[in-house]
Amino acid sequence: MHKRMTPGARAELADAIRPRYATAATKEKRKILEQFIAATDYHEKSAIRILNSAPAAKRRQSRRRTSLYDEAVRAALIVLWEASDRVCGKRLKALLPILLPALERNGHLKLDEQIRPKILSMSAATVDRLLRASSDPKRTDGTMTNREAGALTSSRTTGRR
Repeated sequence: MHKRMTPGARAELADAIRPRYATAATKEKRKILEQFIAATDYHEKSAIRILNSAPAAKRRQSRRRTSLYDEAVRAALIVLWEASDRVCGKRLKALLPILLPALERNGHLKLDEQIRPKILSMSAATVDRLLRASSDPKRTDGTMTNREAGALTSSRTTGRR
């Protein structure tokens, strides 16, 4: 069975063959075209169009953004999360403007001036994302996840088990 080429491999092959195809005589072009079609499984008209076209522009490599939130921000967020009894990110986000000054006022937390605005401006989804790495699903301390606690509470109130 014939193994298919990836689109990237097809483009590389076309780029390699294109200069030779452009300078070849008619009979030689036919041979090059037949070999290209056999290798790529392109239709003849598509292969001609590809070999007569200019090479495709190189695609820009995507750059990964540097994180706005370093380990110090994450550590401060974990302290706030623990102080709020590990509530979800959406509730913690709403609680941060109240909780942060209270913990600082009572001496439980001291934040740098660069960290404070980052914590107060982060979204609930970012809070969840930063805390996800710190929560261990195989806890040995006997605590339950919110889902486990919700399932237990709902089965008690409805009488179902």
